[in-house]
Amino acid sequence: MQFRYQAIDQSGHAVSGLADGRTEREVARQLTQQNLTLLSLAQAGETKARQRRGKASLRELQLVLQEFTTLLEAGVSLVTSLSSLAKSSHHPQITGVFAELEKAVRRGDSFSAALRVSGLPVPEYFHQLVEAGEATGRLAESLRGGVEQFEYDQRVTSEIRSALVYPAVLVFSGITSVSIIFLWVVPRFGSLLTQHGDTMPALSRWTIGAGVWFSDHVWWVAAALALALLGLRSVLNRPGIRDRLAEFAAGLPVIGEWLVEAEVGRWASTLAALLTGKVELIRALGLSAGSVRLAFLRSRLTQVAKSVKAGATLSAALREHRALNPTGYDLVAVGETSGELPKLLSALARLYETTGRDRIKRALQLIEPLAIIIIGSVIGVIVTAIILAITSVNDVPL
Repeated sequence: MQFRYQAIDQSGHAVSGLADGRTEREVARQLTQQNLTLLSLAQAGETKARQRRGKASLRELQLVLQEFTTLLEAGVSLVTSLSSLAKSSHHPQITGVFAELEKAVRRGDSFSAALRVSGLPVPEYFHQLVEAGEATGRLAESLRGGVEQFEYDQRVTSEIRSALVYPAVLVFSGITSVSIIFLWVVPRFGSLLTQHGDTMPALSRWTIGAGVWFSDHVWWVAAALALALLGLRSVLNRPGIRDRLAEFAAGLPVIGEWLVEAEVGRWASTLAALLTGKVELIRALGLSAGSVRLAFLRSRLTQVAKSVKAGATLSAALREHRALNPTGYDLVAVGETSGELPKLLSALARLYETTGRDRIKRALQLIEPLAIIIIGSVIGVIVTAIILAITSVNDVPL
């Protein structure tokens, strides 16, 4: 098989090409023996398949930014790094952007200005880190902080989505089971309702009547559900709706605490990356507060930035506006005292990430039995209604 690779040679120049081998590991070993530092390796056929996609994913963008940062850290010049990625085998949408970035830098534009108008879907703090890196001459270091924070954001989002998959599957399976019973099982007892409806218990009449009605109007029900889903999707796409739902979820037990801790962890990690990239504190506080999605927490953190601007210490401002927990206040205070605030903020982010993951695991342990109880109760009511209908019919004198 043929594999397409990108690497850096001993002189620090970017090289790319094709290599033959049975597995990726074998090809990687061959390239390492040639004193090449491997950046990316993919089967040639897979690369072509990826290029046929319509839109580049955020994961692909992260991989390209990782390669770009690695090239700069290896001492490759900015123009050469941009040129290498513009000619790489990545998604055409991304390589096209890097080609435009290369042209802009060659004609004298700053990389930060060219990146801002390029249209790459990177967060605002990424642009701020690039500007700070250019100003201080530490572009590679600032990019590394931005890439790591970008990946942290995506990891938190992925964890939230993964946590919601299991409850969604349980709910979907329950709705499917009840629908099958209503559409195919309950209507078979419709004749009992017609012949002996007056002698049946109310529960049996309602259950069998509902099943017959759903069976007779199944297409209307399906159309109504489809319209409801489309309407729900339209509502969720409106600005601010998802933020309001997140605000509501933040007030729920267990899940709410997890969401708040995840957002505080995102804030701490973003602030740490900005401070490491030599962005001034007031500016970094404003940017990191803007990355928080919960409105009430974003408002508190914005007030924290104003208090710090007025002369308060960060730990005192956080405590005043109740933005963290006691452990967070202590870590920030130690960071201010020791001069290692970015490191302590990173530790705080990891702490919140760990505790949030533990909370959602406990929540999932509760959701499974709760969903089983609800689904079992609904099915039990249906079965009870049918059994009562059959027994009431048997009591009717002939």
